[in-house]
Amino acid sequence: AYVNSSGVAETVLELPKGTSRVESCGDTPTSPDGKIYAFYVGQDKGSLYAMRGSDKPTKVGDIQALSCLGNGTFQYAPGSNRFGYISYEGDAKTSEFADGFLHIINTSDFTELYKYENVTAFDLTDNGAAFVSFFTNDKNEADEAAVIWWDGTKQQEVATLKPASEDCKFTSASVTILPDGKLMLVLGHRCKKGDTTTNWQLYSVNPADKSATLAASASQKGAFAAFARSNNIYLSTDGKQALFSVPDGVTANTMGFKRVSVSDLSISDVIDKEVVAATYNGSANAFPHVSPDGKWLAAVVSTPNASNSVYVWSLSDPSVAPIMVSAGSKGDTVSSMAFTPDSSHLLAVVGGDNKANNSLVSIEVATGQNSRIARGHFDKGLAVSADNSQAALLDWQIPEDTTQHPYLNLVNVSLSDGTITTLYAGADIVDGKVKNERFAYPMAWVGGAAPATSG
Repeated sequence: AYVNSSGVAETVLELPKGTSRVESCGDTPTSPDGKIYAFYVGQDKGSLYAMRGSDKPTKVGDIQALSCLGNGTFQYAPGSNRFGYISYEGDAKTSEFADGFLHIINTSDFTELYKYENVTAFDLTDNGAAFVSFFTNDKNEADEAAVIWWDGTKQQEVATLKPASEDCKFTSASVTILPDGKLMLVLGHRCKKGDTTTNWQLYSVNPADKSATLAASASQKGAFAAFARSNNIYLSTDGKQALFSVPDGVTANTMGFKRVSVSDLSISDVIDKEVVAATYNGSANAFPHVSPDGKWLAAVVSTPNASNSVYVWSLSDPSVAPIMVSAGSKGDTVSSMAFTPDSSHLLAVVGGDNKANNSLVSIEVATGQNSRIARGHFDKGLAVSADNSQAALLDWQIPEDTTQHPYLNLVNVSLSDGTITTLYAGADIVDGKVKNERFAYPMAWVGGAAPATSG
């Protein structure tokens, strides 16, 4: 539904009976030009929808919820002319690796341009796509990784990679397209004999001569889990460096970062462990986000003693030490994060969770300075207006009468002065009693003042 500044809700899509998930598709649901918004409706299985401005949503296809986990599962091309997603197999999140059909969609009319099977990772340009497809043996083990380039018309296999021996297999993949047209690839690799730990492998692939070079490889403490996005590559804005993630073994959805120089493929450690990765069943802490201009990477670092902090790395120069902002006391979380559309600030909800006191804070990425915008009992969910002036959040209302249930209001927060305005009341108060509980979850802003919500 659309909720306007007066709290009036207008239904734009009737949800199927039994719907338990209505959420933005990944960490980049809005196209770079701001015209298209993609979201998911369903349960573990459901549908992908896309909206152009305030037009009625268009159903794109049936998918698993895993397809909208983010950090590469759903992507727009830089010029917003197309988007791609992996329609995962039904058992993908419980398999050794997650794969499915890659679909590339034209944003002008939401028609399909291309699809390919067994895809584990992809990257888009305005004119083509690079992707990795795993092929399996009779034990459903990935014993071959095909690196494929699609130029918008035809596909070509530019490299075929094999594990070290017949007792070894691939377990994960990520790929990025470099400015010179070459590809950088990270594979998970594990053997059943000898060293049975998972290893990461960094490859340089040249589509022009169909060559692939194993640049580096090392054992890692954790495995790549199919339900977590712990295999990621974040390219610097000039294409000369990249950060890539490696599972740390602390939990299934925490990882470390390494930095690689594209010119000589030399590698250095950035952070060893405890960066929170996107995971299917959610987390108390927010998942990684890249700013709309591609210059900043924000993530939460969570220690075993429950000390949580926001880290912001410069993707203009990943060698620079990150900005660090603590969530507060031990046990406090960073429950939501979002960059402003102009990429100048990172907004984060820090402090207590589960109806406790917390704050919406703003981090100016150019200086590292942070300031509190507003206090509240904010829940998960944060959407920023296109003009960078407002944020929509859920705010728990705690009745003075402790026999009455807390309820959630959808509120608008002015980013200039912290003024909080209720957009959609989560209950009626009748004779001091909480009645007719309901909710509206902030998903995205449409126009200047109306966040699209589910309720």
